[in-house]
Amino acid sequence: MQEAAKRSDDLADAAQAPARPAVVNDDAVRSALARHMSRISGGRTEIISFGRKSSGFSWITYAFVARSADGDRKLILRVGPPNGLFAPYTVLPQVYALQALAGTGVPVPALVSFEQDGAEIGFPFFICQHVEGDVPAPWAASGLDPQHKRAIARLFVEILASLHRIDAGTTPFASLQQGEERAELRAIGGWRASLARPTARYYPLLDWGGRWLHDNCPQPPRRTIVHGDYRIGNFIEHEGRITAILDWELTHLGDPHEDLAWALMPTFNARSRKLYGVLERAEVIDLYQGASGIAVSDRSLAFYEAYALYQAAAIQMCAVRAFEVDRFNDMRLAVMASQMPSIVRAFERALEAAA
Repeated sequence: MQEAAKRSDDLADAAQAPARPAVVNDDAVRSALARHMSRISGGRTEIISFGRKSSGFSWITYAFVARSADGDRKLILRVGPPNGLFAPYTVLPQVYALQALAGTGVPVPALVSFEQDGAEIGFPFFICQHVEGDVPAPWAASGLDPQHKRAIARLFVEILASLHRIDAGTTPFASLQQGEERAELRAIGGWRASLARPTARYYPLLDWGGRWLHDNCPQPPRRTIVHGDYRIGNFIEHEGRITAILDWELTHLGDPHEDLAWALMPTFNARSRKLYGVLERAEVIDLYQGASGIAVSDRSLAFYEAYALYQAAAIQMCAVRAFEVDRFNDMRLAVMASQMPSIVRAFERALEAAA
């Protein structure tokens, strides 16, 4: 089953179950992690320098050092909390991505360990290697040298092209390809169900627009691995290179236009229509087409730009629910409802362009 699309379907199902309390206790996680690392390494392992990293709105991320007789290893632990933005969580999309992309032209952290049932730590989790570098925030990048930003933005597009060139049939994603409804349609259905939940605020345009997206979804030029959240801010940069692409929880097999449209959203480019504030849209498309061998359809790109805003609206509502109903204690989620009017207006314009 398409795990990323299934996750969006499960949003509505999860709403029917009683909300679970926020029980991710850092001390308990650290103790359980020490036992887990000792087991998989075959020797006593001590966890030092353990702490949460400020990050996104979904998975909880910890940085730590595993100290054993073989030396120190800098690692990252990601945990799916029971009341997070996209609960209930599955580690499989991220695990498949890290397994599939190791040694390819798409830089990813090396996978160390994972558990879907979370038996040892108490929650779904995976562990990967720590990658040196910084995660650039597009809204804080105005002081960077424009030529440096251009070079990074071009690398960003070239890596996306490399991802879409990979034959998914030769990867762990191959098991997802047979006899499945298109991931795009399942995802749209999942977001529609999420927005229809009784606790969600009702927006008539989103109701109508969701039906239109489902009925007018274009056929993909080819079925590729889609990151699902490919944007500035989801990679690590070190010494002028992109050393890792991050946050693969929405990855699935689908239309490559989806990633390109998401990356071009002004929301992720400090409100600029240019990628990272420096690459014009036409330059991005030309560079992507030349590197990927995939011809970009204006109609498909317009559709996925509308879909990106629809998905963004649904995510905003998931965030509000996570804070108000599931009591996920992150004040950033509480203010997301204030962003809905501007997203809905942008979605209306995008629908007009796509129709």
